[in-house]
Amino acid sequence: MLSSALVVLNMIGGGCSSGDGKEQNPPTSTTLALSTSKLSILSDGEDKTVLTVLYNNTEDVTAKAELFANDQPLATSEFTTTTPGSYTLKAVYDGVTSNTITITAVSGESAEGITLQASKTAIYSDGGDFAVLTLKTGEGYDVTAQGEFYVDGEKLEGNRFSTTKGSLVPVTVSAKFNGIDVENRVQISASSSYTFTYRVLLEDITKTGCQYCPTVICLIEELRKDAQQLVVPYSIHNSGCPIYRNYYSQATRKFADSFCDFVGVDYSVAPKLYLNHSKNEENEDLLKVDGLRSQAINGPKEVAIALESSLEGTNIPVKVTIGSKKDFSGKIVVVLVENGIEANQTNMGTIEMYRILRAYAPNVTGEAKTFTKGTPTTYSTTFDLNTTKVMNVNNCEVIAFVTDDVDGLSENVQFAKVGEIKGY
Repeated sequence: MLSSALVVLNMIGGGCSSGDGKEQNPPTSTTLALSTSKLSILSDGEDKTVLTVLYNNTEDVTAKAELFANDQPLATSEFTTTTPGSYTLKAVYDGVTSNTITITAVSGESAEGITLQASKTAIYSDGGDFAVLTLKTGEGYDVTAQGEFYVDGEKLEGNRFSTTKGSLVPVTVSAKFNGIDVENRVQISASSSYTFTYRVLLEDITKTGCQYCPTVICLIEELRKDAQQLVVPYSIHNSGCPIYRNYYSQATRKFADSFCDFVGVDYSVAPKLYLNHSKNEENEDLLKVDGLRSQAINGPKEVAIALESSLEGTNIPVKVTIGSKKDFSGKIVVVLVENGIEANQTNMGTIEMYRILRAYAPNVTGEAKTFTKGTPTTYSTTFDLNTTKVMNVNNCEVIAFVTDDVDGLSENVQFAKVGEIKGY
């Protein structure tokens, strides 16, 4: 689970020009990021969570910062307690206050009220898909760190269940909390006939000074309301927009330019819409929410993607696992995007920019791979927060998609917040 965030104290001000007017000077931003080694501890005075504080993504100032739990100062960067409850942690350094993290301290003397949960109750039996197992208190606090998990009586290493053995009979998952049996059980089925969920990829070239871009922005706003997001959009602000020139790193601007090169358009044009990594532009006036959802529901279901990432200091390591029901050659593309950035959009006023491109890995065309039926394929990469100059990593997501070399189109796409783990 993600246990850190970056706080932006000086947010973006004003809008952007259309490329021929005066531009603003880059704002100054100061970030103080607090992270913890775990989000739950036993209230025995010995179990602990360790706090780490980073200043502007790079400097470890843990020893210099003031640390607080429920606004009470801490003597060290290790937090322990003998009193059960929830504790809000924060740090202050050089006049800057960090993000807050809430951890849970539990007595561990009883498993009453603790429930076992699984991210899903059916998986594909190729060894790459998995169900994530968690323990929650009655108040909804995650106490997985104090748990042990068992499948048909055999202890798991960690809190994920995957298998290469399909069965007509579901396995039974049980758990212990601090060595005490958790009352409920979960059954999970594993089969090669598991049905994959297909999603449509929507790539949008945009800029804040574009009078026609609100049409696409409104389309994306409708799609992001879906409880189960079957259409996965993200936005590339092109070089005609000072969002990249003024507020983001040169590396990120180059990634935006590389997408324009990929589809063959000028760096300053917008809006431009592309489905499933096609180089053929879509007419934004003809794309409708219901039509895109229908395309996803009725799309191919032969490829699936599992996605996991974490935050390690100033790096975001990502692991992508692809399951396939066919043999083919293709490519894997991973995208780092960020939400929560506000800017002045022509004809719309100040709005949040949704899923702004930060970086591609390894590049916009992807990592070449051979995919084999029934055998998972993996790809790992790392995004550097210093290079991408992310404003708030807590608002970041990772998007991964797989293309087929036959037509170059996306076979499927998956998305997750940084720190989130998703199976197929």
